[in-house]
Amino acid sequence: MHQVKNKIYGSNYEALNKELEPFRNQGKKIVMCSGTFDLFHIGHMRLLATAKTYGDVLIVAVKSDKAASLKKEDPPVICQDDRMEAIAHCVSSDYVVLAEYDVMKALPREFKYDNTSSFEWLTIFTPVIRTIRPNIFVHEDNPQISEARQQLFELCGIEGIKNPRTPGISSTEIIECIKLRLLRKM
Repeated sequence: MHQVKNKIYGSNYEALNKELEPFRNQGKKIVMCSGTFDLFHIGHMRLLATAKTYGDVLIVAVKSDKAASLKKEDPPVICQDDRMEAIAHCVSSDYVVLAEYDVMKALPREFKYDNTSSFEWLTIFTPVIRTIRPNIFVHEDNPQISEARQQLFELCGIEGIKNPRTPGISSTEIIECIKLRLLRKM
């Protein structure tokens, strides 16, 4: 358990950035991926395993309860601290941070966004990415935020790599399946 707790940095991006310096000095590639990771499933495991293949150190940014609630009707079933710990237990992850949504942090003026999803994504990930500075960010293909994501990647000199979702499985689909089964029993 002690080793797992040492992998979790929460919102302390500066401390993790300092921890990463020896890896950077050795020319190691820092990779980041992100997600809500509610009801951890095979799709999540595949994302982490694939992301790890692109570099030497994998940082997983777990969306905070507030950030995850922006695009869903309900907040995550599993709280952010437990979701971070679950990711820290995965062999593919080296470090875990919390990607928070804080509207009080102003976005840099150079960002252009044309929809709410882009604004929210930039607000959540700009502080994480600008501080930690990964070489590579592995992400799903989301057309709503692709331009915003590209702006941030270009500004920070990050290579973005698209990773397809695992078809037929998501936490949302699992939750809906459970709801349906419960309704049928009523």
